[in-house]
Amino acid sequence: MGLTRDEAKRLCDRVLGMVSADSAELWLSDRSDLHLRHANNDITSNAVADSLRVSLSVAYGKRSASISLNRTDDAALRQAVEKVQAMAKLAPEDPEFMPPLEPAAFAEPLTWSEATATATPADAVEWVRPVIEAARAAKVESAGYLKRSVGGAALANSAGLFVHQRATSVGFSLTARTADGNGSGWASTQVTDCAGLDLAPVGARAIRKALDSRNPAARAPGRATVVLEPAAVRDLVSLLSWGLDRREFDEGRSFLNALVDEGADPVGASLFGKKATLLSDPLYAPAPCETHSNGLPLVRTPWIENGVLKHLHVGRFWAREKGIPPQPGAGNLIVPGDGKSLEELIGQVDDGVLITRLWYLRLVQPQSLLYTGLTRDGTFAIRKGEIAGPVKNFRFNETPVNVLRHLVASGVPERVMGSESDMPTHVPPMAVADFNLSSVSDAS
Repeated sequence: MGLTRDEAKRLCDRVLGMVSADSAELWLSDRSDLHLRHANNDITSNAVADSLRVSLSVAYGKRSASISLNRTDDAALRQAVEKVQAMAKLAPEDPEFMPPLEPAAFAEPLTWSEATATATPADAVEWVRPVIEAARAAKVESAGYLKRSVGGAALANSAGLFVHQRATSVGFSLTARTADGNGSGWASTQVTDCAGLDLAPVGARAIRKALDSRNPAARAPGRATVVLEPAAVRDLVSLLSWGLDRREFDEGRSFLNALVDEGADPVGASLFGKKATLLSDPLYAPAPCETHSNGLPLVRTPWIENGVLKHLHVGRFWAREKGIPPQPGAGNLIVPGDGKSLEELIGQVDDGVLITRLWYLRLVQPQSLLYTGLTRDGTFAIRKGEIAGPVKNFRFNETPVNVLRHLVASGVPERVMGSESDMPTHVPPMAVADFNLSSVSDAS
């Protein structure tokens, strides 16, 4: 189960005690990941991988260097310290160098589950077994990936800061395809605590979508009202959150520069739809995260509230330059939602498309945050408030800004996997108007 807090503290003290540089910062990462993969309705691999990583940065004035290693014996650690100190003395001065943070108080995170930490490969097989059996019974081919992660991370520095926090999670995603390859479905889930974990509903959703998506019809591309399921919402919201950065805006490199008049501050401006709210909260139980970011405490932070931009990420260097407090980025993402069921969202759409998830998202235009990508694993026509059958997949060209601007209604949040990040995210399905389905894709 890895290092305890006391063991991590002793190891950090050993390493920092070897350093003679002006300042030092040490990251210690300790992980045990269980990986279970299955394909063709059978287990293909089930293993546990343990890792320990020590990352040390040292500085002489503004000259700094870093080194990483996976050994903790005194000889290896001392050799690494000597090497990184020699490198730092030769490095050019970094004009943006920041000294180590002073000690701070951090809330106890909600990221640990003993049941998850002690889960075994045999437990993982039992979690997945009902999914495989259901796929066999439905005569579809299933392929899935389950990852149980147990980790601890410690940050220590020469200013006396030390913080050690542990986290567990289980993530599972499943793709189901009909034997002829004509239908494809997908579903996922992610939890902190695996007690009572039931993957059967996840398998049932993917299997149902695979069977229902057979023989898709062609639907003309163009702007349409879409219902985005949580996985699709997760990816788009993540892409938006990464761009909420004060320095990028101040230097004219942000998508936000095009949304406000020159010289105006985007914070406090109504830039999104009134139904758009995005926040982060490390102590949000359905999708918790660590309670610090590189030694800065994380607290509940509204990023967008009823369409109004409330905060931007501010790095320590830029905060010093501008004389403002630093603002850590989000450790998790939460969209509260309106509480409607998926069926209620579909029922509000006269003519549109239901999208299960997005895939292969790529940035097209940084100035507007325009992305392109494909729909995948279950795309369906909506007519007069009901599912009217499968349609071929689409390529889309859209910006997450417009998604939140054109948000019509949203549902009950879920914690699901996505294709863009592993960040804990709790988001609802969304009905979005004027979504740009730019062309039809024959990919299934």
